[in-house]
Amino acid sequence: MEIKGDRRGLRLIARHFESNEVFVDDLRHTLVQQERFLGQAALLIEVPAAALTPELFGQISDVFREFPNLSLRGVQKSDTSGIVTLDQRSAELTAPPKVVRHTLRSGQRVSHPGDLIIIGDVNPGATVTAGGDIMIFGWLRGTVYAGQPDDSTRTIYALRFDPSQIRIAQTMALGNPDGSGNPEKALIEQDVLVVKPWHDIRLPEAVTHDRTTRFDRFSSATPS
Repeated sequence: MEIKGDRRGLRLIARHFESNEVFVDDLRHTLVQQERFLGQAALLIEVPAAALTPELFGQISDVFREFPNLSLRGVQKSDTSGIVTLDQRSAELTAPPKVVRHTLRSGQRVSHPGDLIIIGDVNPGATVTAGGDIMIFGWLRGTVYAGQPDDSTRTIYALRFDPSQIRIAQTMALGNPDGSGNPEKALIEQDVLVVKPWHDIRLPEAVTHDRTTRFDRFSSATPS
């Protein structure tokens, strides 16, 4: 496993491995050997595209819990350009935004090839997947995957941002249990998944043009 540092910070790069178990053993060994050198670093893990799965991400997160001085910034593919082709973009534009007008509870899943708007909460154990942006006008505490499978230009928005796990294209990150609980958005900048305040809160046209939708309670930018 190779360690590299650049403007994005420190990265651990796995070029290839036979199985998740082999990778996890190698990762644990590397962290043990380099723990003093790494100090209190935040690390980005890069793995081959075909190997990046939610299962592997969970195993990586479990390893980092063994090293309290280190933090996991995210996991991403090491062999992708992140470029969206014109064919992908055209197909995406043919799918109108989908609006879900209820809270998603544990075990519920919603997916859509375009933009996805949730008017309600996404509770722990619920999963939301979209090919475009995801906007949650409520409390995000579940799992959200935007820009699937490979559109790294997408953004995740929530009025109250406390996810258990998020993913944009092939870059994943765990939620912060001490999150602000304020309106925030997640996006990829310089190949790193970052979370920023969401100040320009407004209902999208897919909601405001629908006369059946009530949105009086979203008139304030700050959730009550």
